[in-house]
Formats: sequence, C-alpha cells, structure tokens
Amino acid sequence: MISDIHLGQGGGISVLTRPRPLAALLAALDSYDRLVLLGDTVELKEVHAERSLPIARPVLEAIAERLGPDRRLVLVPGNHDHLLVRHWARAAGGALGREGTVPLDASPWLKQVASWLSATQVEVHYPGVWLADGIWATHGHYLNHYLRPVSTYGLRQLRRAGPTTPAALEYVAAHPKPPHLRDGLLPDRWIDRHLPSALAPAVSSLLDRQVRRHVLPAMLALVSALGVEADHVVFGHVHRRGPRERDEERFWTGAGPGPLLVNTGSWRYEPLLVRRGDARSPYWPGGAVSIGEDGVPRSVGLLDAVSERDLVAVG
Repeated sequence: MISDIHLGQGGGISVLTRPRPLAALLAALDSYDRLVLLGDTVELKEVHAERSLPIARPVLEAIAERLGPDRRLVLVPGNHDHLLVRHWARAAGGALGREGTVPLDASPWLKQVASWLSATQVEVHYPGVWLADGIWATHGHYLNHYLRPVSTYGLRQLRRAGPTTPAALEYVAAHPKPPHLRDGLLPDRWIDRHLPSALAPAVSSLLDRQVRRHVLPAMLALVSALGVEADHVVFGHVHRRGPRERDEERFWTGAGPGPLLVNTGSWRYEPLLVRRGDARSPYWPGGAVSIGEDGVPRSVGLLDAVSERDLVAVG
C-alpha cells in the first residue's frame, strides 16, 4: 500500500515523476499480488484536472503494466482526488458505508484514470476497504473532523463526538479548508529559496510531536466513531510513516483496547521536512505498508537508499 503521491502537483513535489523512485516502486511490485493506492494519488484539489492528469498518466500506466493482468490494483480516493468519486458518494447518501465499491465510470475523471490502469485488474473502493479479516484501510481525511481547528497537522485538542457515519463525514472531503489551514505550510519554491536547510530537522520534529499528540488520537477516535472493528487500520493523509522501529507503540494504539494504526507515509518531496536529510526522517518519501505472510501490516521504506538529488532537483 502506498498513498499521497499527488501526481500532477507542481514544484517537483511528486517523486514518482522521477526515474529512480519510479523504478524502485516498480521493482518492489514484483513481490506482491496487489497494490493499494490509498488516496491522493492524483492531485485534483490544488491543480486543475486538465493539468494534473496528463502528468499522472505515464506513471499510472507504468504501474499497471508492471502488475499485469493476473494481479490487482485497488484505488481508494482521498481528499485531494475526491473528485474521482464525489458525485457517487453524494448520490449514495446515508447508504454510504465503511466500504463501498465504486463503478469505474462513476465520474469522467475516474473513467479516464481507470482506462490507464486497464493493463491490470482494477477495483475502486470508498471511503475504505477491507483488505483481509481484521485489516481496514482508508485514506484518513475524515480524521480532520476530530481536530480543532480542522487541520491535517492537528494543531489543537481533539473534538469530542459520538458515533457517526461516513455519510455524515463527507462534508470534510467536499468542503476545502480555509487558506491558513490548507495542507502544506509554505510554498515549496519559497522554502527552497529562503529557509536554511538546518531548519528541516526542527520543523520535522515539531510536526511529528503534533502527529503523536493529536493526529493519531484523532484517527483512533474516528475508527471508534465509525464502529470499525479491526485489528489493524492502515491510513495515509498525514505523510508520516509509521510505526517505525524507534516509535513508541502506545501512540499508535491508544490507551485502551483497539486497533494498531499503520501509516503509509507519502511519495512527496517536502523541503521543509526533509531537505538536506535522509531516510531517518519519518517524512522521507517512499513509505509503504506491506502485509506479510503472517497477515500483519508493517511500515516499510522503499526509497531509503535513494538520495535526495534523485528525488527532486535541488540546489
């Protein structure tokens, strides 16, 4: 499973448009019979589809061709590619459950994306998908509802709320955040030009603290409110891969009984978090979740050996 590729976003953000990262992903696919793209695969929120889709096409076609006709690709849209399923989700209304199977022609954009993936078997699910007994996966953007203010980065305390449904949370995906709360802290070109590389570890550490204190509890609150009874919940959205070997497991399980959270990380190059860094950062691009023969999802880094210069052109 991988997520948060953001194909088509400007400024050299999506590393899969670079040769070495794409080659690393394609090589990794040979060990699996299924790839799950867990949201924000194509950038359709901040960039018009006419600009982002042509950039996404060669990457998606390469992935589908590598998988071939005997394996599967599962697409689960997130908030940045919500346009693929927006009308379908609205039409479902109160019938929208924790896992819905979306027709490949549910929108003109989804139909186009699915046509590029025709070299393999394609499924589309929203807002989540059961991957096996006890393993539920979703992009994770519904967790924004459980934070004050509504923010991917969890800048304040949890919002208290009782049981809810996917249909009740769809407004989180359908309504954009205010400008001061949108994903990304500063334009990447400004960061690359003005902020010293020495700041990246400090910013990464500060953001990581917010994720531990607020975002992970928000995700656990979401799972509880939706009534998801799972041993493992895989999500993306926050771009922080984990749990990793150095992580404290208690942040990923909560105080009481519940699922173990596993985050895919992202395939974005974010200078403010990783510039002049390496794979020791939990925000290093190339995160994935692998389900082994024992049925346990684990966080892995597919680009840990790839240099920063191979991720994006830097000065």
